[in-house]
Parts: sequence; C-alpha cells; structure tokens
Amino acid sequence: MKFEYSVLEAADIDEAYALEAECFSRPWKRKDFEDAVENSGLYLFMKARGDDGSYAAQAGLIISYDTADITNVAVASCFRRQGIAAALLQRLMEAGRERGVKYFTLEVRSLNEPAIRLYESLGFAKEGTRKGFYRDPEDDALIMWKRDE
Repeated sequence: MKFEYSVLEAADIDEAYALEAECFSRPWKRKDFEDAVENSGLYLFMKARGDDGSYAAQAGLIISYDTADITNVAVASCFRRQGIAAALLQRLMEAGRERGVKYFTLEVRSLNEPAIRLYESLGFAKEGTRKGFYRDPEDDALIMWKRDE
C-alpha cells in the first residue's frame, strides 16, 4: 500500500482522536485536536492516509519561534513497522523547517525501545530524563533533541 502525507484538517479530527485513544493511555481530548487545527500558527499536525483511504498515522508539532516540540506520534497497530512513522516525521520536520524551525525536541517513554531507535535513526540524541513523567504505566521520559544548524 502507498501512503499520502498531508496536513491534518478539521474533517480528520474524529479519526485523529480515535487513533490517539487507541495508542495512548492518556490521550489528547477531541477539543485538543480541534484547537490544533484552528491554531495553525502554533500547531502543525500531519497525517498519513493509505491509498485505500485508511487513516494510518499522525504526528504533530507545537512551534515556538525556532523550536518545535514533536508530540502525538501515533501509528495504527495494523500499519506499524512499515516505515510510516519515519516518513511522516521527516515530512513533518521539513514542514517545520519551512516555518523557520531549527531545533526539534520530544519526550519518549524510556522503555519504548522501538520509538527510541526510530528517533535516533532520524538524528535525535538523548539529552536528559524527566523522572516519573508518564503514568498508566509509570515511566520516565527521555528528552531527545535534533538540532539543524
């Protein structure tokens, strides 16, 4: 299957919210996605959709000047391990660069080794830890950065 990557729109919010709830123990609320779509100066969310119309993945940026926090990287379970997250993140960061972003950061569960490997493959480096950051289940967050200089 081929995938199309594009900016999240209001028509995608129900699917974005459903995927968020599938992937995270403490998902964003539907209203959070509505706010993100409405406030495109602060947020940039992108999605991956299969050529059959299936909603496969999403990821977002919260932008502050030349820095962006990557948030809500989610891939539907039936589409994992196909390179969708890497492709989506590359496109998301490129779109961020077009808006002037030079520095990307994210938090990832310290026990989520597949995600850590993905981020490292995209040039992110571990630079810190937030103890007890995650709940359900409890886990530390690794703070990772990618600096385009």
